Amino acid sequence: MLSTLKNRLTLILICIVTLVGGAALWVGQIGMRVYYEELTQQLNRNIAMYVTEEHKLLETKLGTKATIEQLSHQAMIINPIAEVYLLNPDGSINSHAQNPDTIKRHSVDLAPLQQFLQGNTTFPLRGNDPRHPDKDKIFSVSEVRSGDQLLGYLYVILGGQVYDDAQSSIALSHIGQQTATAIGLIVVASLLTGVILFRLLTTPLAQLSARMQSFSGLDGDTPPTPAEQNHNDIDTLSTTFDAMQHKIKQQIEQLQESDRLRRELVSNVSHDLRTPLATIQGYLETLILKDEQMEPAQRQDYLRTAEKSCKRLARLIADLFELSKLESGSQRPDFEQFSLPELMHDTAQEFALELEQKDLTLDIAAPTSNTLVFADIGLIQRVLENLIRNAITHTPEHGRIQLNFSETPTAVEVLVKDTGDGINQEDVPYIFERFYQSADTPNKTTSSSGLGLAIVKRILDLHGCRIEVRSIEKLGTEFKFELPTSPPRSDAA
Repeated sequence: MLSTLKNRLTLILICIVTLVGGAALWVGQIGMRVYYEELTQQLNRNIAMYVTEEHKLLETKLGTKATIEQLSHQAMIINPIAEVYLLNPDGSINSHAQNPDTIKRHSVDLAPLQQFLQGNTTFPLRGNDPRHPDKDKIFSVSEVRSGDQLLGYLYVILGGQVYDDAQSSIALSHIGQQTATAIGLIVVASLLTGVILFRLLTTPLAQLSARMQSFSGLDGDTPPTPAEQNHNDIDTLSTTFDAMQHKIKQQIEQLQESDRLRRELVSNVSHDLRTPLATIQGYLETLILKDEQMEPAQRQDYLRTAEKSCKRLARLIADLFELSKLESGSQRPDFEQFSLPELMHDTAQEFALELEQKDLTLDIAAPTSNTLVFADIGLIQRVLENLIRNAITHTPEHGRIQLNFSETPTAVEVLVKDTGDGINQEDVPYIFERFYQSADTPNKTTSSSGLGLAIVKRILDLHGCRIEVRSIEKLGTEFKFELPTSPPRSDAA
């Protein structure tokens, strides 16, 4: 319910309007009370003085209960909410006309009274209420004197028990209900207005988020996770933007890398194609110019050299096309389960003639069982072909090549080992780069394209497999990689 921005904003609006409405009602009540107290105290500020002047008998006869009752009666005639107390000069209560059981204080703080009598105060000014031990109320006060002698104070509470009872009785009055209803209607109207405005504001945002998702292609590639489903529109928009930014950055990097590879490829191809083409052109031109002067044996030698250059050129072009397809992503592995020993024997038979010509021995491990792997059979055959051809190229006559494998709980480890020239340790990190050949590589101008190991590395990368190299100069080289025996869990599910 709270997954969209509109719903969250609506909930926030409800909370804010409710809090503001409650705060406004509370502040209004406090304000009205303060306003009433200020107005009441201002209008009745002289009530104590009037009562005192009306009854001069206080000057000669202070403190009789009959006098206080009479003063209270007179004060209540003037203002029904008034309660009269006669105080001694020290603030203690001398006499009153209230029920003794209701009196909770027996003295009154004189500081507010002195401030009132000085006339330089701001109303409302509150003083102690004898009926409440911890509550102050507005008041009126007048000094009671006999000549220059202060006899006490006439202290009048404005808003006594009668006022408290009346205030309690009208707390749920019709006016109060109307006020509460009016505030409720204002809150509801504010909420409806806010919901409409939020909908007008968030609908274009949601539409923009949907368009961005559609444009980025994220809505159909991978389903959203539960955490993403709980995001609001802004979170979704931010996530989509970040994904698009990442995707665009990747594409820019791929374009830059492709451009770099293109320039490098053009440079390497132009260099590697130039040699066989120049050889073919040179020998053919020689044949054309000196055809009548050449011996048959020399002519055959020239033709065989041109043929070798043509084969090298054909292999280079084929390898370039294959590596280009692998690196562009247009060729993806077609995984299947097949017998690895059977593939190793079939691949080895392709090199029977070349092995015989160089008097090389190829040892193939005899399988103890039908060892199955899960990979692209065509691409793995290409890996074995390139590794065996590389071993044949770099192994001198009468050497030995070993093709072996061993099983682990989750994979099969394949080993291609030779007793050839080995690789300089400085060259080992670079042998899988395109066109890389060591400066001391024998027969550098033979049919090798310089792309065989680069193709091997790319194929195994597509399978998620690593290839390791161990080599010792003059002793031989060993290539080792693993192939899975079963599909990954995600594929198997």
